Amino acid sequence: MKKSVCLFFLLLLMLLSPKVTVNGAANGLLLWYSSVVPALFPFMVLSSLIVSGGGLSVLMAPFRFILGPLLGLSDAGCYVLISGLVCGFPMGAKTCADFLLSGQISRQEGRLLMAICNHPSPMFVLGYFYPFFAGKLSLTLLLLAVYGPAVLLAAAARLAEWRKLQVRGTAAQANRAEPLTGAVSKLKTSKEIFTGTQKESILQPAADAVSFDQAILSSVEVLCKIGGCLMFFSIAIEFLRSAAWLPVPLFLFLAGALEMTTGIRELALGLPFPLSAAAAGASLTFGGCSGVFQTMAAIGNAKKAGLSIRQYCVWKLLHAALAAGILLCFCRFNA
Repeated sequence: MKKSVCLFFLLLLMLLSPKVTVNGAANGLLLWYSSVVPALFPFMVLSSLIVSGGGLSVLMAPFRFILGPLLGLSDAGCYVLISGLVCGFPMGAKTCADFLLSGQISRQEGRLLMAICNHPSPMFVLGYFYPFFAGKLSLTLLLLAVYGPAVLLAAAARLAEWRKLQVRGTAAQANRAEPLTGAVSKLKTSKEIFTGTQKESILQPAADAVSFDQAILSSVEVLCKIGGCLMFFSIAIEFLRSAAWLPVPLFLFLAGALEMTTGIRELALGLPFPLSAAAAGASLTFGGCSGVFQTMAAIGNAKKAGLSIRQYCVWKLLHAALAAGILLCFCRFNA
């Protein structure tokens, strides 16, 4: 009932402010059409074909010797991390969900990857974010702040999963249950927890081969959901911009928290350096509420298979805090 009342008032507000609503929707659709679709659509289609076609062990051969020992990832997990890094939000989550549902990664590895696989792409960081701070901020420091915390988050996520398995094993013994199989009964090394994909998860069998047409239709469906998220959050940003009574600090905070593209611009122009770099870096790494809703749309049915959007939000907030702290501390130290 309360939800319906809130939605009704939002609808009424949009009807009373048609110009603001139309401008916000147009901005969101323009952002989706000009930036999101070209950056994500080809990779989504190819990723769907790769999931069903196999051959990841060959593709990931150059990366497994680094990412495997460092983060404890399988070949499929390495591909999820790389796809999320190269393509940006929410491609990492989409690939993670596809691999989880096809049984190529375990639930434990899927939850680990959700802590580190969704990043802004280097193209976005270099082409959009960095020009606001060129000459003031070291590019090396920026890349370290954006991508460096993933190593710490991976270690924390591995520890969290290991503790969950220990708790489940202790509870099973207390209830005199039968010995657990899979990863719960194999707590020898952290790598064994995440790479034993078949025994430790209750997932669907490996997916059948996907045709090119099916891959296109599946990708279009996800992109439409992402476009809807961008449109509604762009409308919210437009309402905030039109609210002259809103205090500037509150507007900047809400802009950065709702949608990172607009938020980065507003924070970079509205705050003094280095506070602007730290705040914009937090918005960049968190991805905004729009990024969270895009991730929810991307993972789809994988939420039932073990991926948690709440845990994802916690990891992204930690990532944002670490990135902001690194930027603020090093910028002030070098000033």
